[in-house]
Amino acid sequence: MQNRVVITGAGVVSPIGTTTKDFSTNMFAGKSGVVNIRGGFTEENFPVPYAAIIDRTRLQKSINYEDLSSLPKSWIFTALATEEALNDLDGSAPIDGFVYGTADGLSFEIVLDSLREFGADQFNWNTVRSESPLLIIEDILKKRGHPPIAPHKQISLNSACATGTQTIGVAFQRIRSGEWTRALAGGVDARCEPSNLLNFNMLGALTTAEVEPETASRPFSKTRSGFVRGEAAATVLLESLESAQARNATILAEVTGYSFTSDAYRLTDGREDCQSVIKAILSSIKDSNISPEQISYINAHGTSTPLNDRLETKAIRDALGAHAYKIPVSSLKSQIGHSTIASGAVETVACIEMLKNQKVAPTINFDERDPDCDLDYVPNSAREAQLKYTLSNSLGFGGQNACLVLKVWKQ
Repeated sequence: MQNRVVITGAGVVSPIGTTTKDFSTNMFAGKSGVVNIRGGFTEENFPVPYAAIIDRTRLQKSINYEDLSSLPKSWIFTALATEEALNDLDGSAPIDGFVYGTADGLSFEIVLDSLREFGADQFNWNTVRSESPLLIIEDILKKRGHPPIAPHKQISLNSACATGTQTIGVAFQRIRSGEWTRALAGGVDARCEPSNLLNFNMLGALTTAEVEPETASRPFSKTRSGFVRGEAAATVLLESLESAQARNATILAEVTGYSFTSDAYRLTDGREDCQSVIKAILSSIKDSNISPEQISYINAHGTSTPLNDRLETKAIRDALGAHAYKIPVSSLKSQIGHSTIASGAVETVACIEMLKNQKVAPTINFDERDPDCDLDYVPNSAREAQLKYTLSNSLGFGGQNACLVLKVWKQ
């Protein structure tokens, strides 16, 4: 018999809020975190005008560290999101493992070896500064009294824009199978740096339209011209329902289904027939033991590129049939840009907030309908809704497709 899996903690650091409460408030209000980066963050003649960056002066104080300011951004964002996710959990309820997405590219075994070189109890943060931000998760757990986690239960993933969703899916599968009881999952991406922006710009993926910054990201609108690069981190705490109830934990949502597929097609472009995305959508719904008609909201990948939005719309239509026209679909990237590695984890927190509040976040900057994008994208304003199951799509470069289904929690 499989375990039911629930989410009992969530933390987020984003351009529209550096706590879950602020993030949720601004998300429903349709706020934009996109700013002009020329002349400050970059040179005046920089080819990319916008990014959704986090104002470090507005970050919350760390619970476990007096000063995080000397650490890399990815470490800071990871620490704050993880601390918030662990607000109601101490070492008396140990973490069995964690699955985290990071763009640093080092295997966690290498990071652990570096840590052990300096001693298990003390090490120089600056010496390992270029290594994975996952180190700080282990240090936070130690400071909160959690026993050490075996290296093979510390999983680092990078599946491009599908990463954040995949980390939660992998943790979900480990807990559902009974291998783990409790786990952290999420992702961080703090690469809004000139070199990274230039990389995406050379691919032709970023918008350079001369518009007001807050209107630059416009998923599914006919006038969309590319995505806006963003940065963020999000961490969720998952555990078996039995475990959560035994410790009287506050349950935020239930995870009911997950699927991951691969196009094996092209580096950036998706398949025109959308078969792998359709399979990911339908497999996650099947994994939930529900019918497609029971999905009441879709968090779209919705990058604001001409190709992605058209193909994702087609995939949703083909997977859900007539039901696709009866449910709201929206893209958080209209507000916070695309934080690639972290995006799926942040959007999972968004789905949790929508289920809790029975309200759908808007797709802002929707100014002109595209005949190829003909679903209900919740244009420009949040909407009250009766939500039971949400589907979240994450479609990564290289054809990596992850879908996650959440269920509203009601006693």
